[in-house]
This record gives sequence, C-alpha cells and structure tokens, in this order.
Amino acid sequence: MIERIALAAALVALGVVGYRLFVFWRLRGVQGVDQGERGRPAVLYFRSDHCAPCVTQKRFLEQVQAAYGDRLAIESIDADVQPDEAQRYGVFTLPTTLIVDAGGVVRHANYGLTDDRKLAHQLEAVLAG
Repeated sequence: MIERIALAAALVALGVVGYRLFVFWRLRGVQGVDQGERGRPAVLYFRSDHCAPCVTQKRFLEQVQAAYGDRLAIESIDADVQPDEAQRYGVFTLPTTLIVDAGGVVRHANYGLTDDRKLAHQLEAVLAG
C-alpha cells in the first residue's frame, strides 16, 4: 500500500515538474514583447468567439482591470482573426493569458482558464518589480 502511495506521489511530482519545464520552454520563444505605446505591465489575452471559457476569462480580466486601473494594460487578441500573433506567442489553447512586465518580458503564461486571484498574484509580483 505504501509503495502505491509513494508511486502516485512521485508521478504527481514528475507531472508538476514536467509542466513547469514545458511553460519555461514555451516562454523562451516569446521574450521581448513589443510594448508599443503601453510602457506598463500588460496582460495579453488570446481568445476566440468560439471559445466558451473565454467568456469567463473576460469577466476575470475585467475584475483585474477594475482593481489595477491604469497601472495595467489588457490587450485582447482574437486568435481566429490574428493567427500569426497567436503562433508568434506560442498559443496552443484558448484562453491564454500572458503577463508581460513594463520591459516587454513575459513573466507568466497561463494556458486555459485562469481566475482573477491567480492573475492578481502574478501581477503583484510583476508590479513589485
């Protein structure tokens, strides 16, 4: 019995490490995001009109925008209309949110639905500096 628990724990740990490495690998290709006129931290939000979870993600982002106001830019990118942008940023699922610092460095990538608390936690780390 104890062997099965240890094996399950090891598999879970391996999965977590694998996911972290995957995200790190994906972020390597999207460093140096053009900040354009923003000059402040931003959330790049990749979505589609055909994506059901994107509606919920939009509500979470509206809550985040209300909390941070003009200290944060949120850019919504429709992956159906701008597939080259989605490919450029390594988007493979919708919704995807990328947290970008003021210097254009992607600090966090969230694949799938991400709640407002997690986004706020990531943004606090970016805004703190």
